[in-house]
Amino acid sequence: MARLPLYKAAETEMIRRIKTGEWAPGLRLPNEFGLADEFGVSQGTMRRALMSLEGMGMLDRKPGRGTVVADPQAAPARRSAPGYHRILGIDGTPAVFEVFRPRNTERPATPEEADLFGSARVHELERILKAEGVRVGLDLVTVPAGQAPGLPETLPVALDLICAEIALPLARIDDQLVAEVTSMGESVALAVDRHTGLLTLTRTARDADGTPVARQVTRLVTDRISYTVTLSE
Repeated sequence: MARLPLYKAAETEMIRRIKTGEWAPGLRLPNEFGLADEFGVSQGTMRRALMSLEGMGMLDRKPGRGTVVADPQAAPARRSAPGYHRILGIDGTPAVFEVFRPRNTERPATPEEADLFGSARVHELERILKAEGVRVGLDLVTVPAGQAPGLPETLPVALDLICAEIALPLARIDDQLVAEVTSMGESVALAVDRHTGLLTLTRTARDADGTPVARQVTRLVTDRISYTVTLSE
C-alpha cells in the first residue's frame, strides 16, 4: 500500500477538526510555522495542506488576516477559481478526495489535444478518486510536454493547486459541466453498473494570454457526488 503523503495526513486531520467542530467557523489558526510545528511537518508541507483546504472552501486565507476556518453556509459565495467547494459529497459538505492508483505517462497528443495545446506530445496523469473510502470518480490531467518536465503521481486534485505545484502560469480556469454515462471500462474502474450517470467536469487552465496550459477532465458518479452553484443578481 502506498504511503500517505505528509501533506495529505495533515490535511485529513484538519478536515476532521473542522467537521467535528473542534475548529469552529471563524477560528483564526496559527501561522504556517505554528501549524507546521503542531503537526510535525515542514512549512512547505503545511502550506500545501492549507492551500488544499482553501480550494475545498474550508479555510479562508487572506494577506494580513491570516487563516480562518470558513463558514460552511458562506462557502457557495466564495470565489470560483478553485471551484472545488461546489463538489459535494453524500452528506452535502465539500467532497474530500483521496487519490487512488495514479499513473503518469508521456504520449503523443490526440488531434483534439494538439489543437488545444499546439503540442505534439503531452504529459498525462490518470487516477481514480475516492471519497470516504468509496470510488467516486475518474480524473485525467493533461499538460503539453513543453510546459513541464512531467506530472508527479502525488499532485493534488484541484487544478489551481496542480498549476502551482508544477509552476504553470495561471490566469483563469474555464469550466464545462456535462452529463454522461459510464463506458464499460469506466464502470469497471469505478465498481458501478454499466451506464451509471456521470457528471463530467472539464477544466481548462489558461495563462494571461488565454493560451491553454493544462486540462483536467473529472468524471464523477452522480449518486455519490453532486455539483452545486448559487446564482444571484
